[in-house]
Amino acid sequence: MSVRTHQALLDAGWRVLQDETFIGHIGSVYTRPAEGCGELAILTLPVHRNMSGAVHGGILMSLFDRAMGRHVRDLHPGERFATGSMTVEFLRRVDVGDVIRIRPIVTKDGRRAVFMRGEAYVEERMVGAASATFLAVH
Repeated sequence: MSVRTHQALLDAGWRVLQDETFIGHIGSVYTRPAEGCGELAILTLPVHRNMSGAVHGGILMSLFDRAMGRHVRDLHPGERFATGSMTVEFLRRVDVGDVIRIRPIVTKDGRRAVFMRGEAYVEERMVGAASATFLAVH
């Protein structure tokens, strides 16, 4: 099923993420619970395109950072973590109008560092992957 509209996302169980921080300013970001983690999604708009007409990689990077960072916060409530490093692989072109869905996956959970992997999908096609280290900050 192709989910390409706001109403289709709501009908598929997504809800709009209400957020006053940076992520809330890049467009309509959606969230839903999924198998032990919270997924994020965005319905891409013309404002998200790069000079080649595809969706800008910075949108994908921002979604990866937020989805993985939020999952770390859920694992360690009350503690503060910051992104120490993140590597992103852009696997396929994303077109304006596509819905990008991000799934965060814990690869190792420690007291001072959490290692994450993120996968980005448009429908069932993987379009990007990321690995990140989140470090405890005091």
